[in-house]
Amino acid sequence: MKMKDVFEVVTNQILAQLNEGIVPWRRPWSTNGPASYATNKDYQGINILLLQSNYESPYWLTFRQAQKMGGSVRAGEKGRPIVFVDRMVKEEKNDKGEVSFKVFSFLKYYTVFNWCQTKGLPEKVPEERDNQQIPSAEELLRRRGPCIDTDTERAYYSPHSDKIYLPALDQFESSEAYYATAFHELTHWTGGAGRLGRDTIRDYHVGKDVRSQEELVAEMGAAFLCQIAALDTSQTLQNSTAYIGSWLKALQNNPKWVLKASKQARDAVEFVLTGRLPEGKGRAAATA
Repeated sequence: MKMKDVFEVVTNQILAQLNEGIVPWRRPWSTNGPASYATNKDYQGINILLLQSNYESPYWLTFRQAQKMGGSVRAGEKGRPIVFVDRMVKEEKNDKGEVSFKVFSFLKYYTVFNWCQTKGLPEKVPEERDNQQIPSAEELLRRRGPCIDTDTERAYYSPHSDKIYLPALDQFESSEAYYATAFHELTHWTGGAGRLGRDTIRDYHVGKDVRSQEELVAEMGAAFLCQIAALDTSQTLQNSTAYIGSWLKALQNNPKWVLKASKQARDAVEFVLTGRLPEGKGRAAATA
């Protein structure tokens, strides 16, 4: 497939999928946050904050769950509250005797203990992912020598340090998810001073319109690079569309942004592939 065809195919697919509506933003990595010892499911929402701790284990359970599994909570240990939304259906009759049903939501509170506060229960260790480097993607990611550092919580590009920060490869759902995220940040990196000098990188924190434009460029660049690296693009492209969809409100009033972003993303990819800068770009233009 010719390079021109890659850009056109990916852009057209993203545009087509965006027309189907907004889909949720994705965060394809995890940091072993608090989880239920009994079900292995991660806690969500406010419970993540309620269960922040210095315990080495991410697993929590109730006093009764510990007993049912043949263990116990150590004497003197204090638990943490968590909340759970439950629902109740109530039958109501109107003046005509007609029956209707209403659903009421209410909060339940439970006290849970970390596994480290128990005894008699086997230790659980979060399952490790066996993600592997993909040579074609790794070569693209490293080709222009960006400085890449680790951040277990976030993926981002910092213009101040001129570094890309990524969670570790084994924190991601798959190798493809890692490289899709890495290519997103790499596209941001191409817009730094001394390279393409995009004003949307320089003014990123000025307002949401600027951020929306730059995020669109970065995700389209990531989609292009995934295609070039021959990753499994069915899922990565769907994720790209999901991410772009999360910015769609800001983009709806600016339909030309998609085409502009596509052009800027193509410039970013060309820089990654060849090191060439469009006329007027680079260090001199960025500092003028």
